[in-house]
Amino acid sequence: MQAADQLSVLGADAVTTYRRDGYFLAPGLLPADDLAGLRAAVSGILADDSPRRIMERDGTTVRSVYGPHQTDPGVARVCERRELAGAAVELLGESVYIHQSKINVKAAFVGDQWEWHQDYIYWLEDDGIREPHLVNVAVFLDEVNEFNGPLTFVPGSHDEGVLAATDKDGLPLGYEDAPEWVSTLTADEKHRVRHEVIAELAGNSGLVSPKGPAGSVLFFHPNILHASSPNISPFGRTTLIVVYNRISNPATNTTNPRPEFLAARDVTPVVISQP
Repeated sequence: MQAADQLSVLGADAVTTYRRDGYFLAPGLLPADDLAGLRAAVSGILADDSPRRIMERDGTTVRSVYGPHQTDPGVARVCERRELAGAAVELLGESVYIHQSKINVKAAFVGDQWEWHQDYIYWLEDDGIREPHLVNVAVFLDEVNEFNGPLTFVPGSHDEGVLAATDKDGLPLGYEDAPEWVSTLTADEKHRVRHEVIAELAGNSGLVSPKGPAGSVLFFHPNILHASSPNISPFGRTTLIVVYNRISNPATNTTNPRPEFLAARDVTPVVISQP
């Protein structure tokens, strides 16, 4: 097993900040060559006309493509980098596997919002992951600024556990002919956190939107309460998000599992590349 102290990337202060606030931003952490390779791969990934690709409600703009580490060798290599996987081990304290990856797109002028939600409720309810021992690792492929729909967090909300949620039945408008699991991936969140809960937590802790240049890496807890506004700007906001999970915390839903590109059943530990 790869010990966290042997793979220190972020350092003790960053780990403390992550555990306190539920997120940590490392500006410019990804090496320039890896960033360039990811950016070059995006157009091909977005062109994949398959169930992996989720469109915006307009039916023409790509919202997300899931599982790029399974289809693109360059993305797979970056997911093994110590700056990502090594940092995940450092934060989770155990060897990790990739539960999910995706390219998220906030296209200029038309990128839709993500409603307030927590990620872990989906992995608990839909995939049977029994503990929130995962970390989201978001690589900024574009500059993220105040205009292009950055993620907004309620700091410290991860300590509240799974918050009260309203489950929506059926598929959202514009996705009526899609598989049922698509309801977990659209702008119209399946598990919504009640407005009064959001208001109370934000009133106590405030809101924050981490921003930074392309190549920055944002680590955030699966229970942190977050959302993002539409992209009203002429600046695109594309992100690679890799979800690492402890190998001791696998998905257990074997009766009605989501597709492999949403919920990996292969828990082979990531072999972390060294500099």
